[in-house]
Amino acid sequence: MNIDKKTYRLKPQVKIENLLPEIDQKKDCQRIIDGLLKNKKSIPSVYFYDETGSQLFEEITRLPEYYLNRTEKLLLAEVSTQIADGIKDIDIVEIGSGDCSKISILFDSIPAINRKTIRYLPIDISQSAIQKSANNLIDCFPEIEVHGIAANFLDQIRLPYQRKKRLFCFFGSTIGNLSRKKSLNFLINLKENMEPGDRLLLGLDLIKNPKIIEAAYNDSQKVTEKFNQNILNVVNQKIKSDFYPKDFNHLAYYNQDYCRIEMHLKAKKDLMVSSPYLENNIWIKKNETIHTENSHKFSPGQINYLTKKSGFEIKRKFFDPKQWYSIVELTKR
Repeated sequence: MNIDKKTYRLKPQVKIENLLPEIDQKKDCQRIIDGLLKNKKSIPSVYFYDETGSQLFEEITRLPEYYLNRTEKLLLAEVSTQIADGIKDIDIVEIGSGDCSKISILFDSIPAINRKTIRYLPIDISQSAIQKSANNLIDCFPEIEVHGIAANFLDQIRLPYQRKKRLFCFFGSTIGNLSRKKSLNFLINLKENMEPGDRLLLGLDLIKNPKIIEAAYNDSQKVTEKFNQNILNVVNQKIKSDFYPKDFNHLAYYNQDYCRIEMHLKAKKDLMVSSPYLENNIWIKKNETIHTENSHKFSPGQINYLTKKSGFEIKRKFFDPKQWYSIVELTKR
């Protein structure tokens, strides 16, 4: 992965560990090329999140159509005192942390005397996002310690040694970006990194009116379009290709058969793409699509199946009043 160029002067309580250079660059490039050479072309969604992509996604979360972020925050604010009750002398690990807005809600519910005993470990693909959010978090909660980890959390969950209990947080329904099989495998692997008694807060977007879901990924300001197109800039950096993002339209729709939003880039015209990593050029026909992301939605039954199949015990389930979103508290037996 490319390391973000922007750096922030870190506060004394903040430490950043960068695991991104350990990623095999050849395998990284080959993963992109393999997707582009398929009959149904695709790009793994992890490549959305360079510095520009992370900034655009932050902007998306503030859009009126994007109910996910707003609904999850309101739900978290409603239940955070229940979750935070008795939290002290613990490591809080946030996977795919992004900005610090959600974890701040939880920290705000923890008494300051208990926050002094907590170490926060944000894991994110964007090092600059960790640096920025960690500094912002310390401004609000100067008593906590932050140990950030820049990593691809799908492959690089490697946490520092500890003797404390851990609370893992995986918000944003990010697990919905994985296939059903991969989401199950992810939870199983995560459980292997946990000790008995450790907990996981898992945010999941629920199945609802498809019009509401589709509007969240087709905003009127076209920020999601820019976000989707930016993945081609990342691909260009990785494999030295010559994609021009404006040659593609943003396409997002709800696939009812799979209970998921699909995001694609649709070619406006016939295109030829070259790269020194390719033996031959890639030809893309007008109206051909490149699949860039899935965002699965869940029913209560699917939540029960996923969490129990992965070996977790469901401690509590929280739902917003509209039944649009759920935060599930799980524990390792």
